[in-house]
Amino acid sequence: MRIEEYKDMIYACGRCEFCRGFDYNDRCPEVFTQYWESSTARGRMAIARAILEGKLEYSEDLAERVFGCFMCGRCREECKKAAQIDVIEVTKAMRQDFIDQGIKIPEAGAHMADTVTSSGNIFADPTKVHNKWSEGLEFKKGSGTLFFPGCLASHRFKEKTNILVQLLQAAGYELDFLGEDQTCCGTPYWITGKMEHSKKYAEAYLKKLQDRGVKEIITPCPSCFRAFDEEYPKLLGIEKLPIKVRHTSEVLEEIVKEEKLKLKQSVKKKITYHDPCEIGRYRDIYEPPRKVIESIPGVEFIEMSRNREHAFCCGGGGGCKIMFPDHSQKVSDERIRDFVKTDAELMATICPACEMNLTHGMYEADLEVRVLDLAELLAVSAGIISPEILEPDYFPED
Repeated sequence: MRIEEYKDMIYACGRCEFCRGFDYNDRCPEVFTQYWESSTARGRMAIARAILEGKLEYSEDLAERVFGCFMCGRCREECKKAAQIDVIEVTKAMRQDFIDQGIKIPEAGAHMADTVTSSGNIFADPTKVHNKWSEGLEFKKGSGTLFFPGCLASHRFKEKTNILVQLLQAAGYELDFLGEDQTCCGTPYWITGKMEHSKKYAEAYLKKLQDRGVKEIITPCPSCFRAFDEEYPKLLGIEKLPIKVRHTSEVLEEIVKEEKLKLKQSVKKKITYHDPCEIGRYRDIYEPPRKVIESIPGVEFIEMSRNREHAFCCGGGGGCKIMFPDHSQKVSDERIRDFVKTDAELMATICPACEMNLTHGMYEADLEVRVLDLAELLAVSAGIISPEILEPDYFPED
């Protein structure tokens, strides 16, 4: 079993309450939605230990506990104060054990991974839909700097993605784009445990990028960022990907720091910021987004009570948006309550999955509030696009 590799970690769990927290809505989004002890990280370690000892077997009854994890990393963050268990890696190993043993997993999760294999994206959309966001833009093939939008940015946030590229190009970045050759980064494989195609997928993708002459990847998607920068090296057995990978949060900070654009338009709005789990707790990227916001003239920046490493999940992670949509919605509703307490006018973030789930949360709460990518705020201040996109009654073309 895959979890045998993590035996020492599993046995290191002393069942303290750091991962669970002291209130059901405090830390862990899984226990917030399910309330079971077995839905906590320490509960999952107890399950893993029982499986290792032969007292329990993987079963369909356990699937919701293991696949109901949002993989937000809050438990792992808290466990740094205790046993330093990498709960995320143990959970991924448990999910792989389900697949290896042929036990049924949530149907939507299995379908998502299979859809990537068959169509190249998580939505099974044709190529012409995948590329629609890039209409009106010009790219430089062979520039060495590849813009990689990812599935969500391509299929659900076409206008936002177009604005981001306009901003990057106005700042002087010469971008390449794979166009019809672009497919999903492969994240659905490792979050659902369906790893049978993952290594070959990574090998083929790396070859495609190298043949293209790619030296650097810029992506707005934290999952794509981590796929290339973390998961590919593991799958390929190499220390580091031979291509530099950057998330747009760091690139936008670079634009501001090096004054590559003149921020001449004042944005007189109260704005708060949501920390995406996969660049926050996973990669400690907390300050770059805040420096970008603070550089925009006119902005009044207000922190939510739970921020940085303590930020509550948006509800879109771990495949739960697809596998357990009701749970996902409940978590986004809770995060929106954090937003409401700030009295802010706009919510900013820098992750397409967070933008989607938090927007759904705004709809559910009947709030006329826009969830914007940081690039949109910069583009307004730089005079690249109209400030009308900041207004609550603005409706994107896509």
